Amino acid sequence: MVKVLAIDISGRHHENKEFFRVYAGVLLEIEADRIVHVEKIDVLIKKEESQKLRDILKETIELINKIGGEFEYILCEKGEFFNLPKEQVSSILKRHVIYPRTRGEKEAINIAHHVSYSVRKLLLNEGF
Repeated sequence: MVKVLAIDISGRHHENKEFFRVYAGVLLEIEADRIVHVEKIDVLIKKEESQKLRDILKETIELINKIGGEFEYILCEKGEFFNLPKEQVSSILKRHVIYPRTRGEKEAINIAHHVSYSVRKLLLNEGF
């Protein structure tokens, strides 16, 4: 069993002259084939005019600091950081980054995706 931080970002496309991004972080314990325990879920909401790699990285660091806690590594999909190699992302974030390989890791990312997408959709429906 290992504790990880799964991160997903929804809204990385231009709408109404701005980017409305919702970052979801899910701190959880996983095994290779399953989720064992979800410890914490948190989101970070950003409305910005730009969408540059440095923005995404800065905001991801903000989310990591907001969530806090100890974990072995960060799980995210490769596309979250414009397909940078995970070694470069790890170096910038100063945390070990893994792109999901096992069923447990993929399920963790799936939870983070549902959180970020659902929060963003809810906020858009409320006129945020």
